[in-house]
Amino acid sequence: MIKFGTGGFRGVIGDDFTKENVRLAAQALANIAKADKSDKPIVIGYDCRFLSDFSAKWMAEVLAANGVKTLLYGFPVPTPAVMYATKEMNNDYGAMITASHNPYYFNGVKLFLKTGVDADVEFTNRIEKECQRIKKVNSMPITDAKAKGLVEDYSNLQDYLRNIQTFISPKIKDNNVRVLFDNMCGVGVFGLRPLAKSFDIRVFDELNVNHDAFFNFVMPNPNEAGLEELRDKVVRGGYDYALATDSDGDRLGVIDEKGNYVGSNEILGALYYYLVKYRGMKGDIVKNISTSILINQIAIKLGFECHEVDVGFKNISSKIRETDALIGGESSGGLTVRNYIFGKDSVFAAALFMEMQIVMNKPVSEIIKEVYAFAEYKFCFAEETVEINDDKLFDKFLSGAVKPYGNKPVAVKTLGRNVKYIFEDGSWSLLRASGTEPLLRVVAEAKNQKDIKELIQTIQALTGK
Repeated sequence: MIKFGTGGFRGVIGDDFTKENVRLAAQALANIAKADKSDKPIVIGYDCRFLSDFSAKWMAEVLAANGVKTLLYGFPVPTPAVMYATKEMNNDYGAMITASHNPYYFNGVKLFLKTGVDADVEFTNRIEKECQRIKKVNSMPITDAKAKGLVEDYSNLQDYLRNIQTFISPKIKDNNVRVLFDNMCGVGVFGLRPLAKSFDIRVFDELNVNHDAFFNFVMPNPNEAGLEELRDKVVRGGYDYALATDSDGDRLGVIDEKGNYVGSNEILGALYYYLVKYRGMKGDIVKNISTSILINQIAIKLGFECHEVDVGFKNISSKIRETDALIGGESSGGLTVRNYIFGKDSVFAAALFMEMQIVMNKPVSEIIKEVYAFAEYKFCFAEETVEINDDKLFDKFLSGAVKPYGNKPVAVKTLGRNVKYIFEDGSWSLLRASGTEPLLRVVAEAKNQKDIKELIQTIQALTGK
């Protein structure tokens, strides 16, 4: 059964992610497009994962056989480029073959709607139901589809990069910066390499730009664990900082000049602070429920409001539109700003980060210190993954049948598939079940590491891990 989570349909290659299921999803999309009388083409992109290029063609072959025109990239591209194309052409739908930051043995399908936003739950539910009704999948060879004009080769990479440049201050060119970039065998390099050249970045050295379906056997996720080896390279190479992007180019990771990991909360907070204090921009900020209270404190100090939404970038994008917020992001590494695409983009975020460091003219570690001091932030943040054997355990947390912290929380907040326990001193713990694996995400923020450890261990004890 095809199931769409917060980041689309994902599955293990050869198990859930199969040619049959890719074609089934494409047939469902074609049926919906015809039912909605959509006459717009559908842009299909893909990343460097195993079978991504083939899967994009499989989708195009099915759409073509159903009379739906497809614009198909001929090379791997960042997911945000496809979102930008969908937005700019005012198309009704777009699609990207990727499993984002998941391990190499995963792949998947992301769908986008008009304005380039991630498909909402209503639409993905509709796709899932349509998949269950399908008795026959129509398909035609890609060569025939191209001959009939139903599939056309497509690229908007230059337009996508020019759009990013319109958001970046020309002051970025006045630099003497040395940057190390870890592509993690993904698609970020296709955007950041030409941008770094256009910005006249003095040194922009690249790592892991090879096309490796195994991602060099490293998880293609620019989180703290994934960037462990990058720390030493920054210090030994005398770089000002390092940037890293995930496999499909929508998550950003940073290592500062001392080799310290700069968390996603810090990236989001620093960029918000910079845009308001240094560029004079105005507006609220949007974060998801698992993102640090650092963001709340920055917003208060700046005189604006922080809006909290459910996990899933589609929820952040929706709230940005609703409130005309300046910026929105999440603790997993994605962000966007007002009037840019309604989706996270690590190429864009990296360009903005480079501008911030160059204009502020301070080491990255000093920028983070400045942001912390401004916000009077004195907490610690951590996230752990816990295996669970009881499929119904999370539902017990969600319903309140199991109270891991007894009566200590002053508030318990449920939002979507999240349970957040808030304590009197401002610390909190959040539980979220993975949509694809028997795992529980545990996020905690407290005054010290000891308290964080206790919050997480309490959950681990209840899961038997």
